[in-house]
Amino acid sequence: MADFLHSSAQRDSATPDTAVIRIDQLHALAGLLSLEEVAEQFAGLSTVAQVCIFGPFEDALTDVRAALTQTATRD
Repeated sequence: MADFLHSSAQRDSATPDTAVIRIDQLHALAGLLSLEEVAEQFAGLSTVAQVCIFGPFEDALTDVRAALTQTATRD
């Protein structure tokens, strides 16, 4: 993950934007994996490679949760 996304000053000023960007990235990755050709190729990958692809899902969801939590506590 880029260091600038984890700066507390950056999070305070752009948290909803960060969440939107992360959700868009997740949506794009999910869209790719839903294509039959891509799913077949993905199934042929090693377990390590599959985990590496899904690692960004976990990281992105963590960022989205943090952004939503910060937004909720401000309201």
